Amino acid sequence: MEDIKKLFIYFRNALAFSYSWLVLCYALFGMAVKYLTFSYRTGVYPAVKVDMLLKLFLFCAWGSACFVFAFFTKLMRKRGFIFDLTVFFVLFIPVEVLMFYWMEIFSGKGLVSFWLFFGIIVISCYVAAILIDVLVMRKRAKTYTEKLIEYNSRKS
Repeated sequence: MEDIKKLFIYFRNALAFSYSWLVLCYALFGMAVKYLTFSYRTGVYPAVKVDMLLKLFLFCAWGSACFVFAFFTKLMRKRGFIFDLTVFFVLFIPVEVLMFYWMEIFSGKGLVSFWLFFGIIVISCYVAAILIDVLVMRKRAKTYTEKLIEYNSRKS
């Protein structure tokens, strides 16, 4: 029971963080569009709509559920970071694409530039995570192992 409670706490924290940031980014994007298109002179202001907030909430809820499943469940804990990240991407990206269509970020079949931008972001995040795992975390694991061996040799 305690594990389920922890998973719900992780889910709540991830949902609160991602939703607040996406709503803030959405509002800032609306303000940027307003000033870049000079619509503030005509009195036309883009509004934050309730249906878009609901869509953002559902998007963040799915992302948070995928995040908690991939990184915090006992089933995934022993598999390693890259495996967890791959599971997260496999679960999240198809729904992310559908949500982009539902939120009308991609309209129709989508522009090639949007798809390229989306793909570049996903691939660069994945490569950055792999590089961090290979260069930083394995180095720390090596240092930890050396310190543990040193401690055990002093102890015996």
